[in-house]
Amino acid sequence: MQRKLTDAKIKHLKPKDRGYKTADGGGLYVFTNTKGTKSFRYDFKHQDKYATITLGQYPNLSLSEARKLHEKAYNEVLNNIDPRAQKDAEKLLEQPFSFYAQEMMSTQDLRPTTAKKKLAKMERHLFKPLDTKPVHLITAVDLLNLLKPIADKGKRETAKDLATYCRQTFNYLLSLQLIENNPAATIAELLPKPKKSANFAHITNPKELAKLLRGIDTYEGDISIKHALQLMPLVMLRPYNIRFMKWEYVDIENRLVTIPADEMKMEREHKIPLSNQAIDILNQASYLSKKNEYVFLSAYGLRTGKPMSENTLNQAVIRIKDEQTGEPIGRGIMTSHGFRHTASTMLNELGYNSDAIELQLAHASKDRIRATYNKAELLPERTAMMQKWADYLDGLKNG
Repeated sequence: MQRKLTDAKIKHLKPKDRGYKTADGGGLYVFTNTKGTKSFRYDFKHQDKYATITLGQYPNLSLSEARKLHEKAYNEVLNNIDPRAQKDAEKLLEQPFSFYAQEMMSTQDLRPTTAKKKLAKMERHLFKPLDTKPVHLITAVDLLNLLKPIADKGKRETAKDLATYCRQTFNYLLSLQLIENNPAATIAELLPKPKKSANFAHITNPKELAKLLRGIDTYEGDISIKHALQLMPLVMLRPYNIRFMKWEYVDIENRLVTIPADEMKMEREHKIPLSNQAIDILNQASYLSKKNEYVFLSAYGLRTGKPMSENTLNQAVIRIKDEQTGEPIGRGIMTSHGFRHTASTMLNELGYNSDAIELQLAHASKDRIRATYNKAELLPERTAMMQKWADYLDGLKNG
């Protein structure tokens, strides 16, 4: 097609009392408004209706660039494609990965705590590296290079979860027809397999447990982390429930901690009887954090109000020292989650009611509880068991 404009002509276009067009050819023209602002526009006809699309302002958009955009839009019209839809899609693609990940989450029916944990994982591992690249240019290799190092550090479940979140986000983009394939479709299959069955490291030898408990009592790190470590073997809660325990859940007078259903893995309210030793620890913790929402706040948490991170307790366990040698003893023999396994194994070996143990661990299903127990959920028996268990642990430490 014949072109009529030059840069010199555009530069010399002056504002008038009314905006006006200066044609270039094929429906492309420069529109000059009353203030002298010049923009490239394209008038076209699609499905018997006239429309206009603005390509950009001059001189930010050069004449040669405007013509390239015009040729693209012109050919789309010839192929019965509305260039406005394509431009809208391109605008959408300007949004980062984090935008679409959160949009994807808004379409899911997630419990608040699940959504919170999911978003936290993505914020920690995905958003910063993936937001640096347009979503339609992210490849499977990009994702593998991001997730494989996480799996190689022994966090394969975290890497697998992240691969799932990526797949869900790109499926959302596919549904919007913003991309043509999902780079995360099979990425989980490319992650390294665990070298061995990954049960949480835990101790079942009474002497080794005694050494670890004495190490916790002489822990030299953050005092709130020490309190959290001391409470874990006494209540058998998951690390998440320790980290996110709130003072509103704690009833010192009735010697109970009640975790609401939306905080529990089994989605069921969980009551934990407190031994004398557990009460003492919570009373000590109250001097530091009673005015805050969470029970166990590190020095950083006291400043920010944020609970401990996922890895804080595990790192603290690793740093526990043998009181005699001063050497770290936690690595490889115990994790923060391992206290639950230790308590379960040893309580069963000591002959306690396995049903009471399972209830204390919040393992029992709703159907099983309805079929087997009254509404008290063996609370008197569990209260006695947890006090005897706390006394037994004291005996180990002092033996």
